[in-house]
Amino acid sequence: MWSDGHVLDERYELRRRLGRGAMGDVWLAYDRQSRRAVAVKGIHWELLDPHHPEELIQRFMLEADLLARWEHPGIPAFLDARVDSAASDAYLVMEYVLGRDLTQVVADGHRFSEGEVVSLAVQICDVLEHTHAIPVIHRDLKPANIMLTDRHRVMVLDFGVAKVFRTEQTRLTQNNRALGTVAYMSPEQCEGGDVHPRSDLYSLACVLYELLTGIPPFDGNVAQVMHHHRYKAPEPVSLLRPGVSPALEAVIMASLAKLACDRPATAGEFRRGLESPHEPLATCPLVSSRPLSPLSDPDGPALETLPTAVRITRAQALFEEGLIAQAMPTYARLAQDLADLGPEHFEDAARCRFGLARCQRHLGYQEEALKALSALADELRPRSPDDRLLLEVRFHVGQLLLDLGDEHGIAELAEVYQILTATARPEDAAITAEVRRALTRASLG
Repeated sequence: MWSDGHVLDERYELRRRLGRGAMGDVWLAYDRQSRRAVAVKGIHWELLDPHHPEELIQRFMLEADLLARWEHPGIPAFLDARVDSAASDAYLVMEYVLGRDLTQVVADGHRFSEGEVVSLAVQICDVLEHTHAIPVIHRDLKPANIMLTDRHRVMVLDFGVAKVFRTEQTRLTQNNRALGTVAYMSPEQCEGGDVHPRSDLYSLACVLYELLTGIPPFDGNVAQVMHHHRYKAPEPVSLLRPGVSPALEAVIMASLAKLACDRPATAGEFRRGLESPHEPLATCPLVSSRPLSPLSDPDGPALETLPTAVRITRAQALFEEGLIAQAMPTYARLAQDLADLGPEHFEDAARCRFGLARCQRHLGYQEEALKALSALADELRPRSPDDRLLLEVRFHVGQLLLDLGDEHGIAELAEVYQILTATARPEDAAITAEVRRALTRASLG
């Protein structure tokens, strides 16, 4: 246990505890080397599972990795870290930001004007556009994790339970418990299902709802609130705050939809609804509205000359590294180029179409992904029913159907699982386990 005056690695002098995050306490500290104040975060060691002690360490390492990669004015700068599974003093060092979180501001009796709420929302959406492009899903947006600085700048804190769509990290779920804070948790989080950018937008809407009305959308014990998130419609904002702007209310209530497909598709769309209240919400574009940097140009002239196999491998690497916003246009260009080359390139084109649809799903474009995958499945059906690509496509179709509230997804998953268990190929063990988990979760839900 840390205490006032404790010194980490003969460098960071802990002065006082600032707060408690999802994974650990955050302390104000003095850095003897740089001679400045910093924020130091440690691990709640009481949360360590004695059977899986590495899980919390892995999540802590993930947060350190994320902070080290990001440079955004709405996220505290990463300065240093000591992350070692054998160390009782693992810690992260971040920029110390002067300010108060929204929980403290509300507790002081501040009543937010509509203009202040819109300003906060726009800044938070800018942070989410930045993180979702990777994509990283925060999963715990709440007033305590949103800070107002002394310069009226918004900072989004605590990515300790964030989810990254990187293959080796997607199952860090802390003993299969729902991660996040219940009052601001999306319906899909309450169900233990997949999260995506629209999950964060639901949480953001809960925060804005509370800032305008003084209470979150749902109240009660944990079980009641989780049930309400899944099945109960919240009271309209205007009922609790008469005179609120209809446009502002419309964006918030749309983002509180039970089905993710009924919410704004992206943080950019959410923000545009706030900034241009008289314009309808835009249809989901094929690629992210956030422009790519020159270094992430998907297939510039130099890359177009590379062999097709290299370009496909590059797209796969981008996807598996979690750089979904960069992988998606790369897959789109490849799929078009291969289709233009003729039917003899159908197999590679099909795999690129599959990759493109997976990117769409991860970035929140479920309807577009389902349409693309359904069309691809129809083209693959003349093959053997146990064709591996066909089964993978059908697996994602089943999941997307469930994401969109269509119970036919259970039948689709069941058929895929039946074929996989009947063939029992050793190389299919991983996907068979994934389908089994998805089918079990959907059946219980």
